[in-house]
Amino acid sequence: MTPPNLSLLLIMICFWCTMWLVHRFLIKPVGAVLEERQGRVDQATQSWEATHQEYLAATARLEAEIQSAAREAARVRGEHRQQALDRRQVTLDRARAEADDRLGAALIALDAQTAAARGELQASAAELARLFATRLLGRKVAS
Repeated sequence: MTPPNLSLLLIMICFWCTMWLVHRFLIKPVGAVLEERQGRVDQATQSWEATHQEYLAATARLEAEIQSAAREAARVRGEHRQQALDRRQVTLDRARAEADDRLGAALIALDAQTAAARGELQASAAELARLFATRLLGRKVAS
């Protein structure tokens, strides 16, 4: 049997020393930096999620307030509209009553004038008939 090759043992020792040095001075620091960056990314993601949830909650609250304000405005608008319609109806009723009163007074006055005119016509009808007969006959007619 031949003695083991010592160069292989020396290569193995150099390899493991190099591996230890690379691991200690390169891989560990780079891994730590990557872990720190990942931690910051995770923290930023969590912060963004929390802020986004607050934004969504605030948006929902504002939309609810806007809808509530719109409903309240519609209710107030309806009340004012109804009040205006009521005032309009009262004014129309008052105007109709006044017009009916004026119409009634005008009809009464017209009836009185009609009766007076009838009386005058009846009074002058006999006189007109006598004058008409006098002209037709050419002589005076007894009354």
